[in-house]
Amino acid sequence: MGARRTDIFRRMSLASLLRVLPALLIAVPAAPLFAGDPPTPPPAEAKKEEPPKEGPKKEEAKKEEAKKEDPKPIDPGPLAPEGFSLATADRIATVAKLAPSRVVQIAVSRGEKPIQAVLFGNPDPAKKLPAMLLIGGMDGVNFASTEQVFAALEAIAKDNPKIFESMRVYAIPEANPDARAWAAKHKATKATNARAVDSDRDGVADEDGPRDINGDGFVTMMRRVAPPGRTATQVVDAADARIVRGANRDKNETATHEIFVEGADTDGDGLFAEDADGGVDLDRNFPHRWPEGVSEAGPYQLSEPESLGIAKFVRDHPEIVTAVVFGRHDTLAAFPDTKDKDSTGRTPQVYHEEDHAIYRDFSKLWKESTKLEHSDNADLAGSLVLWLADHRGIAAVAANGWTRPEAPKLPEGTPAPAETGDGDQAAWLAVSDRLYGGRGFVAWKPFKHPKLGDVEIGGFAPFFKSSPTAVEAKDLAAKSAPFVVALAGKRPELAVSDAVVTPLANGLARIEMRVTNKGTLTTMTEMGRITQVRQPIIVRLPLKPEEVFTGKSVEKIDRLLPGASVECSWVVHMPASGSLDITVNGPYFDTITRTAKGAAR
Repeated sequence: MGARRTDIFRRMSLASLLRVLPALLIAVPAAPLFAGDPPTPPPAEAKKEEPPKEGPKKEEAKKEEAKKEDPKPIDPGPLAPEGFSLATADRIATVAKLAPSRVVQIAVSRGEKPIQAVLFGNPDPAKKLPAMLLIGGMDGVNFASTEQVFAALEAIAKDNPKIFESMRVYAIPEANPDARAWAAKHKATKATNARAVDSDRDGVADEDGPRDINGDGFVTMMRRVAPPGRTATQVVDAADARIVRGANRDKNETATHEIFVEGADTDGDGLFAEDADGGVDLDRNFPHRWPEGVSEAGPYQLSEPESLGIAKFVRDHPEIVTAVVFGRHDTLAAFPDTKDKDSTGRTPQVYHEEDHAIYRDFSKLWKESTKLEHSDNADLAGSLVLWLADHRGIAAVAANGWTRPEAPKLPEGTPAPAETGDGDQAAWLAVSDRLYGGRGFVAWKPFKHPKLGDVEIGGFAPFFKSSPTAVEAKDLAAKSAPFVVALAGKRPELAVSDAVVTPLANGLARIEMRVTNKGTLTTMTEMGRITQVRQPIIVRLPLKPEEVFTGKSVEKIDRLLPGASVECSWVVHMPASGSLDITVNGPYFDTITRTAKGAAR
């Protein structure tokens, strides 16, 4: 047997041998090592050990742990504007009592409502300090923005009052009181102020706006099967009849329906809800990338008393170095990483590329402070935040923080819903069904319209997709407040060395001095340097230009990054017993004086 096996192996190729060798080693008992030894038996097959069954206590503990990992969602409560209070004068006066402050009126709205700013910090007007500006309530669409401003003020005044020793905080909690008052009264979103605008250009303004014609308490949408002679553009989704969407031509769908904003066509022009009350969207009325020709952007830049009042307030406070505009826009959760410029090649679409490091730092600070990674956003053209950043040279950001909530998971064993043709609407419906108890959607109901005939009225409830509820806004404001507190620590701070005098020949002397930014923010953004609207740091010698042999009697320092320094050096005529008081001035710090004492030979 051994001889035959050896012969077989000799005739096999190496590759064949390698393929069969493992099988032979398992199947054939090993030969005895020495003559007379019994053959080694094949190894016994190992028994598979079953994992020990967990007792009922362990199973219960696992269930409890799963509950902790996937906690029961908090009931968001009723939709906005219910539960929100407007920023009345009394409410502003209450928050102003939390720390030394004063309240000023910066404008009167189109609807004759006062717009107020509260100024926190050192009350001495002669004391120069850098300032941070907070603005909310720019529209009646997102009601959380005003709450975010108030929460930030309370977080600083109550828990971090030391901030006021080195910085002032200015706040305009409700910049568009008309829009918010209208939205609260009519329970419908409104982005614009109270300016009368003839949107349909029929010679009459504001005569055909959205209205609740079926009396269900909501202004939603109307849908109907398009009659002959009308162009159908929509289909009712086959998987979820609540969804009305555009027909998908790639799937050979044929449009069957047309859709309108709920209204009555009171002006008889065949259009519905096309000429609503007001107005101008303040966050599209500012100069940077102002969308000329768009009705809601206003007839011209800063055409509204509200936007003009804000602009004048900013102009009159050059000490503002940072700003946060709470509202529909976001530049923090999703940093707008673009270097695009307009057709001139000089004006940035969003932020100047040289300032990106500042805004990336702010974005990181937002995510670390709030734990919010996602946010809704809107078109930034004509927005307040871009005017502040690109026209006024202020390190300004837009903060929102709200986006579509995550729908709770379906109970175990529940079949997954059928796939629809509109994933976004389906996701919002899931949130309404599973988190809001169905409050986010108004069921379609038949209605006999006086001009359209048989229609169905329904759709997503106002504010459901545009604003957090009062419960959610409170949580959002609590999360965004730490960011504002942290941002208050971002400011420039100047340090000026002593003046060093080195005697030279013939009554001359060299004076040297260093100016350093020991703060955590640049003294001026790049856009501030380009536009030249920001006051630079001024280093001044009390000498006439002809008395200064090298250097300038007035030195301008435009931009000092954190930790950077500028060395100032002059050669001047200076008597041995004389002295010069060199001053350093700026918009957000008191005058710093360094005396150069003569020691010339």
